[in-house]
Amino acid sequence: MLRQIIQIGLPLILPFVIYGIWLKFARAKAIREGHDIVPPWSKGPWLLLFGAGVALTAAILIYTALGTGAPPDSVYHAPSLGDGGVVEPGYFEPKE
Repeated sequence: MLRQIIQIGLPLILPFVIYGIWLKFARAKAIREGHDIVPPWSKGPWLLLFGAGVALTAAILIYTALGTGAPPDSVYHAPSLGDGGVVEPGYFEPKE
């Protein structure tokens, strides 16, 4: 569950969080300098932020699919019941 939150949820909301932080500092600067126009939250670039989040999520998922894991020619050994009734987890073994 935590892996899914990190790989999918975090990249999807990261552009919104960064925009929110920037907006907070932009509002503070506008108030400090005495400007009448303060950037409103409701007029944010929502479609652009959502697109950036989807692109970032896609990039992370593509990297995970293609850049991690066992080599393609390795042999998978399924979990088995070992001595004493202990389940030994499955593993990949490089092909010889």
